[in-house]
Amino acid sequence: MGDARIFVAWMASVMLASMPVAAGVRVFDQNGQQVPATSWSASQNHESGGWEIVLQELWNPWGNTWFAVEVDSGENVSSLMIDVDGPPAGSPVTVTVGVVGAPVNRIEKIHQSGSAEVVLHDVRVVQHLGEITVQSINFIDAGGDVHGPIRVTTAQSSSRGIRSLDVAGDLLGDVIATDGLIRSIAVLGDIGNEDHPVRIEAGHGLWLLDVRGDCAADIDLCPGTHSGFLHQMFADSFTGTLHANRLDRPAGEASPPMIMLDGWLTGNWTLQQSLQLEDAIIQIPGQGLRGQVILNAECHEEAEWSTPFNLTAVGGSPPLELIGPTYEATPALIGGGSIGLVPYRLHASGCVPPSGTVMTDVEDDLEVVLRFHGPVCSQWGSPLSFERRVMGSQDDFVAVASSNFLAEVDSSDSRLVRISSAGAWGGFEAGWEYRVHPTSSLQCEGIMESVSGDVIYQLGIESNHCVADIDDSGQVDIVDILLLLALWGDANTPAADAADVNQDGIVAVDDLLIVIGSWGDC
Repeated sequence: MGDARIFVAWMASVMLASMPVAAGVRVFDQNGQQVPATSWSASQNHESGGWEIVLQELWNPWGNTWFAVEVDSGENVSSLMIDVDGPPAGSPVTVTVGVVGAPVNRIEKIHQSGSAEVVLHDVRVVQHLGEITVQSINFIDAGGDVHGPIRVTTAQSSSRGIRSLDVAGDLLGDVIATDGLIRSIAVLGDIGNEDHPVRIEAGHGLWLLDVRGDCAADIDLCPGTHSGFLHQMFADSFTGTLHANRLDRPAGEASPPMIMLDGWLTGNWTLQQSLQLEDAIIQIPGQGLRGQVILNAECHEEAEWSTPFNLTAVGGSPPLELIGPTYEATPALIGGGSIGLVPYRLHASGCVPPSGTVMTDVEDDLEVVLRFHGPVCSQWGSPLSFERRVMGSQDDFVAVASSNFLAEVDSSDSRLVRISSAGAWGGFEAGWEYRVHPTSSLQCEGIMESVSGDVIYQLGIESNHCVADIDDSGQVDIVDILLLLALWGDANTPAADAADVNQDGIVAVDDLLIVIGSWGDC
């Protein structure tokens, strides 16, 4: 009898030694049954006080190996390592952390190191969620801030990635699904901040981004060769970048594509394709467009922009509807930003002075600023060509040498091209009507497509003196004829430019006829 008691005691000690010492951790399968003790282990991190849990065995190789990890109320998880090896498909590993009504207090790290196919099916955490790296994620419900980064490593998949990320606090870390899909990100607080924007990457698209606070993010739905689309986005203000192939809806989805901001757009949005969805809704506050929107960045021929950008009435400003490829609203009226369909056109009303302006006399150093609907750059030669005719005449326009002007893209705002005189002479002169055309040298920045010549810049400058009054004496007389004859045949000097009344590049008979026709007091 005594030997039997000794044997039972020995067996009990062996069994206890083989069990993980983790009184605050439990792991179940999908039916609520404990999984084999050999398939996981746990220990407590003495510095942080959190649990370090390792899932290490494909305990159901012919089915779904399920690990439902639970900890005692108020406990933290310092790390959860999914170190399960197995085939890349056919024997999935499904992991949940926390349950409804008993979430984990804090989770610092969840990391997949094994080769098995892994789905992080459900994570429920009360306060803090740190880093996650797994093959795919279904649901995350975070009651506090998410510091991330959250990464899914799924191979090419238009259906796997991140199904739902719900954050009751702020989203402060990156969310990356380079080769997958993000169906929903919902944040009650803010995403990132201006100093540290969050990167969101989803090669097969982002169906919903719903931010109740401000969004400071760099959203890339076209990483590498991908062409992901955006379905719906809601936020207060938006700072950062958005790069998507298009605005679209998922297959079978009834709700329209939609972007709605309650605050300013101070970042840059780029869509690679046209924007021509009849039921799409894009709305921002009046004077809220402070950044740049680029449409048709892939420069498809016959691209269209027919979906309106609606700016609501704010502070006495009327509601506006912007439809391309050009619009008349001035930059000041919409907030200082621009929307441009590639290839960009000249924003006629945004130039200084606006295109079509007729000025009365000007200083010799008049500067004109052309504004385009998107950022431009100059590649070679002159970005602009110039022509003019006598103000008020019906003569044909005559080309003016581009060397008479200095045309440069503004270093602080590449939507602007500044034009001034090239030296002691040249530039815009009184008495002439000018037309300015972009050349093939002026291109859409970063796209390498020449800007459109559909819209040209026009400027008239009336003069208080006669163009035929070569010596500026206030009358056209014999002195002007003598000066003209003395400079006969000359060109490209200050004196010859003054006698070249019609500015065709040489002092000749046409100039003499104009002087004679203008005889008398100015």
